[in-house]
Amino acid sequence: MAIEFEKTVYPGSMDPFWRQEVRMLPGGFKPLHDVPVGEVVHRASFVHVNFDDMTAALVKVGKVLDGGTTTKPRVSKRNNFFVGDTIMKLGKTDLTVTVKAVDHTNPEYDVLELSAALTSLAKDDFIQEAVEEVKGDNKTIKPKYVANMVLGNDFESRKGGLPTFDVAWSAMILKDVCTPFPASWLTENSPCLATNHHLMFIKQ
Repeated sequence: MAIEFEKTVYPGSMDPFWRQEVRMLPGGFKPLHDVPVGEVVHRASFVHVNFDDMTAALVKVGKVLDGGTTTKPRVSKRNNFFVGDTIMKLGKTDLTVTVKAVDHTNPEYDVLELSAALTSLAKDDFIQEAVEEVKGDNKTIKPKYVANMVLGNDFESRKGGLPTFDVAWSAMILKDVCTPFPASWLTENSPCLATNHHLMFIKQ
């Protein structure tokens, strides 16, 4: 008789930084997103930093997992989507939808309830926060931000105070622990982020 071992999933997470070695930027950066009170944005989440005004925007991205639908997709954890976000399927530049609700209860994935179907959405696709740009009669849909840094510390949204992001510019990041992201974000034939070669994504 064969012995079968069943996997039990417990809530929790590994540190995404290899040996916790990370180099931080001086000062704090003002978040451009309103993070709902009580929500935690985990370290190694992607951000776009603007040094001119010392702001940082979350780069919200998620990988579509098996088992959902085009109106309620299952999405990888650490995606940082919140109610009200406008999103697109990467590679599909003619449609955006709005996030109506986010269900975090499953430890292996989140479920996003969308305002309408993201047609042709399938397993292993990526969705990202989007913005529409209108010039004359032309409308362009594209990702709202491009990642160039990561959070160096967890950020928990609280009432009051002046919220700031602690940002890391250099680190080795465990690819299987951090937010899943498209391969196109890396430099070709390299484990480094295309916009910042000091951030390296490794498997260990």
